[in-house]
Amino acid sequence: MELANAPSQLVEAWAAGDSSKTNPIPVPSQQGVTPGAASWTDGFPPLCAEPIASGGIPPSKADMNGGLYQMSAVDVWMCAGGGFPYNSAFSASIGGYPKGARVLMASGNGYWVSTVDNNVTDPDTGGSGWASADENAITALTGDVTATGPGSATATLAASGVTAGSYIGANITVDAKGRVTAAANGAFPFTGTSGYQKLPSGLILQWGSFSTNGQAITFPLTFPNALFIITTTLAYPDGSGDSNWSNYSSAGVSGFTVNIGGAHNGSGNWFAIGY
Repeated sequence: MELANAPSQLVEAWAAGDSSKTNPIPVPSQQGVTPGAASWTDGFPPLCAEPIASGGIPPSKADMNGGLYQMSAVDVWMCAGGGFPYNSAFSASIGGYPKGARVLMASGNGYWVSTVDNNVTDPDTGGSGWASADENAITALTGDVTATGPGSATATLAASGVTAGSYIGANITVDAKGRVTAAANGAFPFTGTSGYQKLPSGLILQWGSFSTNGQAITFPLTFPNALFIITTTLAYPDGSGDSNWSNYSSAGVSGFTVNIGGAHNGSGNWFAIGY
């Protein structure tokens, strides 16, 4: 058999315009019910083969067109590529779907294939004995991007754990897949009289103020590695105090002690550099 030899597709069911076929052919035998009536069990009963003179009844045009209509309606549907979803009543009537049977998914976006004979379970509700019609098809995505199919599905990017928003001078961590897995605002001055600035190179600038001799200063940020230099400057509200001086002692990565000398024991500011 070759594709080029495919017959013409049916475009309409047999006797679609015949109103007499509106009474579908019943499944049970009509013998003893309606003399000469056709059924799917008997077709045309033996009475239709008897001579009329002997009491026979000719086959009915309505039965003929009705039966052919029902069969050809299925043919037209299948010629159009249509399929049938799982039907519990149909399944019960045939004793379950055979192995290899294809049924349309309830979504209409694919087919289930029965992997066992006499299958009466519903594949759309997780019934056993069914598999996707194409076992090689991707029906879901897992991992960093997730989605469920078949058919059109919205892909969802897995959250990286970083809070959405804008970051200033951000410190970020990027994983091997190029995703930002951590983000925080960079180090910028505190409000008030003390603060620090952490530069991209790792150099840290810190500043603040003092008010009394012997005051213990704690840096806003402990230098992780080393303190390079501290400078102190006195403030002279009265414009005097040229003989006054300030320096420091007990300096370390976390702070120092202010020393003030001279006649003016006043306040001042400090500045430190480290990394």
